[in-house]
Amino acid sequence: MRRWLIGLIVLSIGALLLPATPALADGDPPDDDGVFIWNEDYTLEEGKRLDGDLIVFNGDVTLEAGSRVEGSVITWNGSAKVEGTVERDLVVSGGDIVLGDGARVAGDVVCSWNCDLEQKPGARVGGGIIEGVPLRGLQLDRVRGVLQIPPLPKIWDSGPGRVLNWMLRAIRSLVAIMVVAAVAGLVALIWPQQTAQVGQTVVEAPLPSLGIGLLTVVAGTALIVALAITICLSPVAILAALALSAAGLFGWIAVGGVVGERLLRALNAREIAPLWAAGLGALLITLIGTGLSSAFCLAPLGWLMIFALGCIGLGAVVLTRFGTTAYVPAASPGSGPSGSTPPVPVAAPESPEPPEPSEGEGTGD
Repeated sequence: MRRWLIGLIVLSIGALLLPATPALADGDPPDDDGVFIWNEDYTLEEGKRLDGDLIVFNGDVTLEAGSRVEGSVITWNGSAKVEGTVERDLVVSGGDIVLGDGARVAGDVVCSWNCDLEQKPGARVGGGIIEGVPLRGLQLDRVRGVLQIPPLPKIWDSGPGRVLNWMLRAIRSLVAIMVVAAVAGLVALIWPQQTAQVGQTVVEAPLPSLGIGLLTVVAGTALIVALAITICLSPVAILAALALSAAGLFGWIAVGGVVGERLLRALNAREIAPLWAAGLGALLITLIGTGLSSAFCLAPLGWLMIFALGCIGLGAVVLTRFGTTAYVPAASPGSGPSGSTPPVPVAAPESPEPPEPSEGEGTGD
């Protein structure tokens, strides 16, 4: 049922694009139905009374001492400073709430979407206080009571509401994936040799890269936590976290470059530019990993894929020092300087001796 709140959010966004409504700016309630204001602040002066609800989009609300609102007060993208009385609920989204010593709220106080609540000792709230919870977590029955919304058909609570919510999540995920692909192409364009060096290490040494990546994640996380505990070194912890994140992103881009290059070669592309290879590959692996992790049954497989590829890329970045040096495997004992086993010398075959002359044979006189 709470999905219908998405419609209210759409209305609030549209309200931000419209000019203010001066007809309601004077604060006189039309026919005792309340006040609805766009893009303006509203102040209910001391001793004044407002019949109905007070709804303000993109504006602040101030209720002075001795003022009274017979309905509810709802503010979207604005703050509310209350010194008077609210006979029903007080709902604030995207702003702050200040309840003074003379504030009286008979219903609930809802403070969400980066909202801070300050309640003075003399303030009184008759209902509950909901703080730091997104609006989509509210039950529609409560909001219907605030806005006096009539009951909606059952289909809007399950069908279109769920579809719309799913579409919003899908659009958000696609935008994030496109951003990763764009960043990958830009990095490959600026540092093509470094990206290629890390990608080559991923192909030639995947197991060492995976091991070094795991060790880097564990050691880096422990170091960041240890630095964050110390107050003096907390800025260093932030820098360490940024460095670890940058290394992981660079490794992910390098893995995407390898995947994109092989895909383009399979498609018989004439010229393979690092820009397109890294962008296409990062787009592909991010899309697959995100899709698998979003699926109910395949979520563990998706997270495992993301973690494994991330560790391999991170390990390759560490082994190549961000692609500045080539990774050379360690030489095994008894091997040559290049790490290969020296060839075993093979003895040359002995030449056959001439047969000895048998008796009776001799040279002619």
